[in-house]
This record gives sequence, structure tokens and C-alpha cells, in this order.
Amino acid sequence: MPSRGGKGGKPPKNTPGEFDVMKWWLQSRDGVDDAQDRDMARSCTSKATYGSEAEARAHIAMNNMAGALFTYRCAYCEFWHLTKRRT
Repeated sequence: MPSRGGKGGKPPKNTPGEFDVMKWWLQSRDGVDDAQDRDMARSCTSKATYGSEAEARAHIAMNNMAGALFTYRCAYCEFWHLTKRRT
């Protein structure tokens, strides 16, 4: 995946919930892009993060939500999130 930011590089891996994604995003980018900021806030910061697809699928299974929730890898934080959209 190409880097979206400048000086910050990629966020730390396998540490869901241990860093502020929006703070990292703002510090690591080269310029201001309001559309990307809105997408980042909607897509990532308000959702639970999972370190792997298996962990996200286990959460779906434990809550009996198979067929209603699906997993996807986030392009911003590189963790896994859940969505109602079939992926």
C-alpha cells in the first residue's frame, strides 16, 4: 500500500486502541485535504479496531452477527473493522 503521509510513515501495527489514529494521521501527512480528513474520521476513528481478520470474524461469530456484519482492512490505520456492507 502506498504511504498516504509524509514524515510519519505507517502507524504501529498490532496495537489496536493504543494510539490516537487521528493524531497520527494529522502529524504524518504532507498537506491538508478536508475530504480525506472527513473520510478518515468516518471510516476509522469511530470504529473498533481488530489486529487481524480472524479476530474481527471471531467478534462477529461471538455476537451471532454472521451474514449481517463483514470485515475489511482499513486503508488508513491498517487494522480490521466491521461493516454492514458485503465485502
